[in-house]
Amino acid sequence: MPTLRVPGATIHYEQAGAGEPLVFLHGVGSSSHTWAGQLAHFAGRYLAVAPDMRGYARSTTDPATVSMARFAADVAELIDHLDAGPAHVCGLSMGGIVALTLWRDHPARVRSLALADPWANHPAAAANQRERLSAIDAASMRDLAGARMPAIYGPNASPALIEAGVSAFARLDKAPYRAASADLWTQDLRQVARTVTVPALVLVGEQDPLTPLPLSEELASLIPNARLVMLERAGHLSNEENPPAFNEALDSFLNSSR
Repeated sequence: MPTLRVPGATIHYEQAGAGEPLVFLHGVGSSSHTWAGQLAHFAGRYLAVAPDMRGYARSTTDPATVSMARFAADVAELIDHLDAGPAHVCGLSMGGIVALTLWRDHPARVRSLALADPWANHPAAAANQRERLSAIDAASMRDLAGARMPAIYGPNASPALIEAGVSAFARLDKAPYRAASADLWTQDLRQVARTVTVPALVLVGEQDPLTPLPLSEELASLIPNARLVMLERAGHLSNEENPPAFNEALDSFLNSSR
């Protein structure tokens, strides 16, 4: 089980293949498990890597250290550890926010950006922040998982896929999850998006109820020369809900970015 010690944390990561590094970053209610299909698909041509963020799944930390900036610093250290950078970076939801923060704080580590079901600014989520954190404080992770995860999938997601997502969410440690949620939903990276100079792809599930198409359209319009691809038959977890379309779009983008 590969791990990396960074200041204040131990980072677990999955790794497959060889070549240019391709780093996958998970969302706020997930972990590296969500990228299993992508690691298998891209390992033939890339060094495909998916870390658990500090405090998530098999990675450890003091929850007081959790933030988007700290996540990004950990990813920068992981890319340095791989000794093959800069890296193609693909982040989904919170992972996209971490990827943009990585670009802001550590641009030399980034070869390209693929941002899936993302946003640069989410005013509706920011407005509900107090209620969100109160709900986290009041419930168990199992209850939160059962209430939140089924609602983010599109109508074509199978019951088995939804149950797997609920189970993965329920196993998370509440303290790091709450800390990440507290920092995530008020992020405004519109100015950061305007500074991106590497190739960029924005992917969005056509049935994403959490970060719907207009948010991805806004982000793609802010990033110079960004490509926007809408994935049919997919909700918020577009990489799991329609893996063939997700992988094909990412393959095409990476081929054009090499």
